Amino acid sequence: MTPFALAQTPTPNPEAWRPISYADLQRPSSATATYADIWKDAIDDNNRAYRARGDTRFASGNAPVTEAHFVIWSPAKSVVVSVLDTATGCTLKDVHALILATIKLCPLRIAFYEGIRLRTMDGGRTCFLELARGTAVDPNRAISYAAYDVSTKTVKTGLVIDHQAVDGCSQTIPLYPR
Repeated sequence: MTPFALAQTPTPNPEAWRPISYADLQRPSSATATYADIWKDAIDDNNRAYRARGDTRFASGNAPVTEAHFVIWSPAKSVVVSVLDTATGCTLKDVHALILATIKLCPLRIAFYEGIRLRTMDGGRTCFLELARGTAVDPNRAISYAAYDVSTKTVKTGLVIDHQAVDGCSQTIPLYPR
């Protein structure tokens, strides 16, 4: 059973802006199982692409894959807005060499958990902030963030580098069709 199948405490003040959380899915673990489950097909495709090129360095885990997420908890359901960063699934948008950051356009999925039921919805492509390995997240230099607008049932996202919003990286994502 995934962590999301268990009862959760509602998200306090969901409309407050929060940093996006990241999960390294290269080495499967119980802590990242929920996110790996949301993206199982894309992770498998990425692994196959690496093997097809003769790259077998990742036989004991997954080829490089990182996921970013924003979670909203409620008494009845939980929603995960998730973006997957793989070499095969993303395209380059911009590079900020001074702060060791790359912005990519990557696939977005929204996962709805109601008890043990999972339903996913593709959300197109969105910005993913990729920092060089070993670079600590510094909100004064580069950060991705999100908030849930309760009245419109939308998630607002954005990406800021050196205190400037990155063009094309602010989105309003509807969670339910109108």
